[in-house]
Amino acid sequence: MLEQLARELNVPAETFLDEPPDGDAGELFALVRHWLAIGDSQARRRVLSLARQEAERSGYSEVA
Repeated sequence: MLEQLARELNVPAETFLDEPPDGDAGELFALVRHWLAIGDSQARRRVLSLARQEAERSGYSEVA
């Protein structure tokens, strides 16, 4: 899963195993690590729902 994510982000997979960088990239890596630590699918749906709500508050709208 990390390899696929790394390809999508155009970074080496090892990036996720090293100390995260500062700024937005570091926060993204922390978010991914926490996401992977959530084993329960219902918990993941709750987290994703919250992320969608926050993105919408910031003006994001999904393009279907």
